[in-house]
Amino acid sequence: MLTTSKTINDDNPLLNCRVEGLEKKSPALIVLDRFFNIKKNSAFLKVKNRKIYILTNVKNSSKENFFKSKGVRVIKIKQINLHSTNLKNIFYEIKKLGFSRILVESGVTFLNQLIKLKLIKNFYLFKSSVSLGSKGFNNSEPLYLKKINIFKKNKIKVNLKDDSLYKVKI
Repeated sequence: MLTTSKTINDDNPLLNCRVEGLEKKSPALIVLDRFFNIKKNSAFLKVKNRKIYILTNVKNSSKENFFKSKGVRVIKIKQINLHSTNLKNIFYEIKKLGFSRILVESGVTFLNQLIKLKLIKNFYLFKSSVSLGSKGFNNSEPLYLKKINIFKKNKIKVNLKDDSLYKVKI
């Protein structure tokens, strides 16, 4: 699973598997953290028995040592720019770690970049049953996501309690 430190710091998710029966099968986690500003008390550190990687281009020995003590592997990358074709190079680095399929859990800004750069082959949209209303936040331009149509026929039957999963063509 790939995410950004902004998503982690803003939402503080566990980033674990919520499919009934697979709760103990949470995927490896890769965090893109340009400025190494990920919070030390992040909830994802509570999920046991998983590989966690932080990709950063900042040297911070104190923070590195803290995360290493939690079993997190910190990997330095020359440049992390989420708004350029440099993103392709990051995916090559992830492939070197042995990953060929990547689940991305991110905010709309990062997701728009992935769509814009045509880095997504299969797109599955998880729709929560909880409405954010005015608590939601979206300031991304341009919104490639607005082009996506969600139809009931694209709904995938999977036990996610009251939530929904859709396969979407891009």
